[in-house]
Amino acid sequence: MTKKIGILRGREDNFPNALVETINHKGKGDVVAEMATMGAGRLGEPPVYDLIYDRISHDYPYYRYLLKAAVAHGTYVIPNPLLWSADDKYLGFTLAADLGLTIPRTCLLPIAGSTRLYDITAESLRNLTYLDHSEWQAIFEYIGFPCWLKPVSGGGWLAVSKVHNPDEFFHLYNNEIFHTKPVYPEDAGQDMGVRNWLSRTLVFMLQEDIAYQQFARCFYIAGDVTTARFEPPDRITGERLGRYSVDPDNFGPELLARIEAYVRKLNQALGYEINTTELLVKDGIPYAIDFLNFACDFDINSVGAHLADMGVDKVSDYLIKCVTDESARLQGKDNVWRNLIHGGFK
Repeated sequence: MTKKIGILRGREDNFPNALVETINHKGKGDVVAEMATMGAGRLGEPPVYDLIYDRISHDYPYYRYLLKAAVAHGTYVIPNPLLWSADDKYLGFTLAADLGLTIPRTCLLPIAGSTRLYDITAESLRNLTYLDHSEWQAIFEYIGFPCWLKPVSGGGWLAVSKVHNPDEFFHLYNNEIFHTKPVYPEDAGQDMGVRNWLSRTLVFMLQEDIAYQQFARCFYIAGDVTTARFEPPDRITGERLGRYSVDPDNFGPELLARIEAYVRKLNQALGYEINTTELLVKDGIPYAIDFLNFACDFDINSVGAHLADMGVDKVSDYLIKCVTDESARLQGKDNVWRNLIHGGFK
């Protein structure tokens, strides 16, 4: 019986289009792919696809509910929507540190202006410790300046700021949480209501800035690692895209082997199948700074032809294997998440 793969995409075009074309070519009629379509969810509907590759539910959560139901009905979904819903950066850093990776100093912060949130009062927060001046000072001494203020969940540099001193921190912390840009500029009351609702989900953490010499962005696809040296865009000058260089000599054989071993260890332990992992190298030591990028950027205009072609080739191979040989599926293997569900990491 022909196996059917659905690609769930956002506003991107060239990668998902190339992926569908490549799967249909490699599948030779035994495996077919198309852009997935989803409307209103009717309870109990049989699954349409044998596999769905999700690249947009992090931005449009309606899909996530349908994907979790699809998993319950036997569809193999990449990434696993149950895992993705439960994951966050702070948990990831906690587990990565326990796995032996080097992590920047990190502190999770209470929501700024918590009692201004919708339906939250002082009585709601009686278990929350108030951070006085001395405690804030201790946090700043632990993290150091400059540092990074970033949401504990999310990507695409949304609400991420480099902070240089306490005054700048408090300005950003107290304003970013309520979304400085008006949502409804013509209606102040409605604007504040929406901001209050949004802010319930926006938790920040403060993280040490690593003065790195090299930036490694590693594309992990079903156990295979492709490492590129990355130069981030200068957002102050308005640059939008960074620059990639794929050359083993970028890091040298010993450091490259160490970086890629870290990437495999992290992704295999956490049960990730397709992911981008970022490490900063300072004085020969790789620091893991970001590894929750399940909708990897394979846009040719962003990563270049070499990495875009690599992504299409390796992702298509893995998706085809997953629908033709269930033993090739990496979900369900022994990993940290299975242990966590049953009561702990150790």
